[in-house]
Amino acid sequence: MSIAKMSMLDNSYRYFTVTVDRYERQCMEGIISHAGEPLCIRYGNFLELVLQMNQIFDRMSCPKQTMEFRQFSGTDYPALKVKKCKKAYKGKLATFQIYVKFRYDASWQGNITWLEGERTEHFESILQMIQLIDEILIGRYRIKDPRKGARTCQVAVNSYDSGLLEGSVQNAFINHLEEFKGTIGLADAMVHLFEVGIGRSASGIAPGECKIISEETWGTYRKGGRRATFVIKILYREHSTWQGVICWRETGEKQAFRSFLEMIILMASALESGRRENECEDRYYTDNRQKTIKEG
Repeated sequence: MSIAKMSMLDNSYRYFTVTVDRYERQCMEGIISHAGEPLCIRYGNFLELVLQMNQIFDRMSCPKQTMEFRQFSGTDYPALKVKKCKKAYKGKLATFQIYVKFRYDASWQGNITWLEGERTEHFESILQMIQLIDEILIGRYRIKDPRKGARTCQVAVNSYDSGLLEGSVQNAFINHLEEFKGTIGLADAMVHLFEVGIGRSASGIAPGECKIISEETWGTYRKGGRRATFVIKILYREHSTWQGVICWRETGEKQAFRSFLEMIILMASALESGRRENECEDRYYTDNRQKTIKEG
């Protein structure tokens, strides 16, 4: 009998043990252990970790996913290969026990325990869990800046392989560009811009103060990423995550997202589809320059 058809599930099936054997440039590598899987699963980045865990939850139908993830037209939910391996009891850098109680609001809610540090924290979203893991592994804690953060950014993706994306987060309005690698790096770069108030130009001008975008900065913004480019606008900050609109620039298609997790899955689906579209006319970007200036 499959786990999904069991009348009752032991609470242990909501727990995962995740080892971290490597953490370089905010990219995690390690092994996933779960009571419902006879062998462990090796992951090479954070998005791969989340997608593998999500697949196990879907097979068990526990915890129930209350919202279907949205997709761009012509794309499928990202599917990664399962890399089985022997059980690992302890990570070289850290070992986490992740308990997912609910999958509400297109995200996860539960607890994460750092076993070596004997520390347990509650999280209300994948974004919050990312920040907790990064804080533990790097040993830093970011305090939000009371200054108003930006509301829009462009994510230029230059490479993508098995859930590992690399590129830059840009905001032409404040002449800001920050490179990232991996899902945690992307989340961190967006937090800098939207939450922390680090997104400042070289001259120290904060969001909302800069009036002129240089042609050089606009040229970089307009060029976009080698694999794909996404324009993201944050409308709300609820449930410890973001809600907004993401536009796949190469196709012009827009989708609303209800969480950081849904946003990153939309991006991964687009990147895995291999869909290629011609760039829009120059006039499209000229018009959007004015919109970017107004929106910040």
